[in-house]
Amino acid sequence: MAPKNLTDHLLAHSPDAFTSATNHPWLRLAGTSKLPTSALLAWLTQDRLYIFSYIPFMGNMLSKASIPSSSREKSLEWRVADCFINALTNVRRELNMFEDILREHFDWKEGGETATKETRAYQDMFAGAGAPNQSILVGMTALWATEKCYLEAWKYALSFKDQVPEDKKPHVLHTTLIPNWTCEEFEEFVVSIGNLLDELAENVAEGSKEWVKCEQVWDQVLWAEENFWPKVTQN
Repeated sequence: MAPKNLTDHLLAHSPDAFTSATNHPWLRLAGTSKLPTSALLAWLTQDRLYIFSYIPFMGNMLSKASIPSSSREKSLEWRVADCFINALTNVRRELNMFEDILREHFDWKEGGETATKETRAYQDMFAGAGAPNQSILVGMTALWATEKCYLEAWKYALSFKDQVPEDKKPHVLHTTLIPNWTCEEFEEFVVSIGNLLDELAENVAEGSKEWVKCEQVWDQVLWAEENFWPKVTQN
């Protein structure tokens, strides 16, 4: 049976790439508490830099949103704008979380980090998807793709929870990071983005220019996500 909506289509479009992006060895080692400290630090510092491209991307998307003054909460336009506002609120909290973890566990001081080519790939993707000539649909595809990948990636890490030794359970990975992206609230947020994306795409024909742009953004995010996880030696 053909996919009934855009999100189903995208998930079926590049299934192997999606698995590679969300079942990475880094995540398995994180989930089993075998991740080298250097690999965790590398990811934390780069994900912090990633946030600094996510924020202007969401700002660009919010600037494109049309917010009606009447029938506000029922309108698609408001629900899309509200989604972007929620994304900005969430990422501000996560930025504080990253910096608190870096200071507490790694004696980190702000400044000095530079974006890797993998982080720059995400920066380029956000810049492209949020460009003035791109539609809300393309931008929403980028937002859903990134958040969907994070949800499934950290659920994969969580799937190894029974392999975590008792003395490792207080580690920040298991007390803060994995719960942050596997909690019910985050999953509901990702589902809500997907629902909005499907609603925006209701009248977009499969194979049309806009449809193909969404496929391209999806593939771009999958490549960026797989390569964003630091390389680790598989045990």
